[in-house]
Amino acid sequence: MAHTKAKILIHMVFATHERKPVIVGDFKPDLHAYMAGAVRGMGVFLHALNGVEDHCHLVFDLPPKLALADFANQLKSGASRWARSNGHRQFGWQRGYGAFSMNQSSLDRAVQYVLNQEQHHRKQSFRDELAEFLRVHEMEADPEFIDGAYTPDPAA
Repeated sequence: MAHTKAKILIHMVFATHERKPVIVGDFKPDLHAYMAGAVRGMGVFLHALNGVEDHCHLVFDLPPKLALADFANQLKSGASRWARSNGHRQFGWQRGYGAFSMNQSSLDRAVQYVLNQEQHHRKQSFRDELAEFLRVHEMEADPEFIDGAYTPDPAA
């Protein structure tokens, strides 16, 4: 892909399993350090990573050779395995993720938004944050994404 040029800026967010507030204390910087290393290991340029007790945000530049779904799956499954092998036996992520494209002129604002998650969530709930992302990006909400409640389809 020597002649390929791409700038695929993504703001991604995903929650802990059942939105449990488990990313706390010394676990938080260790988890984020692991995740940052995993992102770099996939050849992805990470602009920012942060979050609060029940979710993480990342802003990154996705290379064209890597599918977004593969990136999310590798990052989340690897972080879960790492956490479990480091004493957090019940750790896991909620199904799915939110991924929102952005342009270069929005990058600095998105990075600051991610870096200031603790302050942001003193004023706005995670649920309201997700609803706002969907509204801004003109996407439909669904209960699992907004509320974190997965209900299997009995017809499936």
